[in-house]
Amino acid sequence: MRTQTFKAKDVKSAINLVNTEFGDKAIILSTKKNNGLVEVEASDNDEIISDHKKKIEEKKNFSNVFLKELKTNSLKKNINNENKVSYLKNKDFEVKNDNFENSSKEIFEKIRDDISSLRKEMNGMIVTDQSGISDELSHQTPIKLRQEKFSPEIINKLNYSFIGKNLEDGRVSFFRELSRKLASNDFSRLLKSKNIFIFGNSGSGKSTLAAKLASYLSDAKNTKKINFFEVTNSSTGHSDVLKSYSRVLGFSLNDYKAFDFKNYTDNDEWINIFDFSGEMNFSIQKIKEIKNSFPSFDFCSILTVQSGSNSEMINGITKKVEDIRPMVAITKLDECWVGAEEFSSLALNNSRIGMVTGTKVIIDSIIEANENALTKYMKDNFENV
Repeated sequence: MRTQTFKAKDVKSAINLVNTEFGDKAIILSTKKNNGLVEVEASDNDEIISDHKKKIEEKKNFSNVFLKELKTNSLKKNINNENKVSYLKNKDFEVKNDNFENSSKEIFEKIRDDISSLRKEMNGMIVTDQSGISDELSHQTPIKLRQEKFSPEIINKLNYSFIGKNLEDGRVSFFRELSRKLASNDFSRLLKSKNIFIFGNSGSGKSTLAAKLASYLSDAKNTKKINFFEVTNSSTGHSDVLKSYSRVLGFSLNDYKAFDFKNYTDNDEWINIFDFSGEMNFSIQKIKEIKNSFPSFDFCSILTVQSGSNSEMINGITKKVEDIRPMVAITKLDECWVGAEEFSSLALNNSRIGMVTGTKVIIDSIIEANENALTKYMKDNFENV
């Protein structure tokens, strides 16, 4: 007869090992997780089994004593001062069994609420030593940034930006360094490009961005020589959204199959904006086909990322398009703000933000996402860091 620890990938597997080794007589003494495995301590020793049962019985007795003490104390407090306890209102102090039950129930509800409140407070805590207490020390900056949901990876990667600085200077320096890492240099290239590919997840504002860019480039270059091309695997014709923008702005809408990629030359004065509608994988596949089939064809690619996207979504998108290396456009900024989680994910995936834009306005609604603009956005929106 002995005591033994069994390790397995989950509790069920560990219990099966116990039953195989000791049979039905065995008793479970403890369970815990260690290095990703479940460890179950069990024994078939009669003396240990007997002692374990006594301990369980003692715990039950303690619970009964605790409950009894709660009932007694609540009664005494009510008798001494009826205004100090809100859950007993009987001025005659006629004690009945249901009084005990109600009072203990309310006490446990109060305890439960206090525990819930404490849990919420603890979720925002980060354990540190005394060097991290002063606002004048740089140790405070990463703690505040973590509380604001910047990822630990990007904080560690850019820690040189705030080391040796106080909290305020450190946070601004971190914002600026992160903005420098995120800001794209492709916006100036966009102004010179004759062919622009816009793609992204469905509903991320691709067609709206195409219309905004057409309006922006028309004003910037003082030209009306702009074409829309819709790239889709649908046989139902052009989308209603792009059709309406085409009519309002006065730019023609064409099927991309009619575009002559093979014989295109940079001497062409027309600006061509390609809206890749539909599913993301189709868009990526089509862009790669054009890139491989016509290597001399020059284009600028823009990936639309809707503001409010979570890090998991951003990680998935950026990994799919790493061969294309597009400039990122943050869209629908007037519907949802860009948080620390999004900035962290974009930076860790080496994505570059070229522009930010909203949804409601077409004219004058594109903002270049340079270092200064991104830094100001972070300072204004993360001022409680």
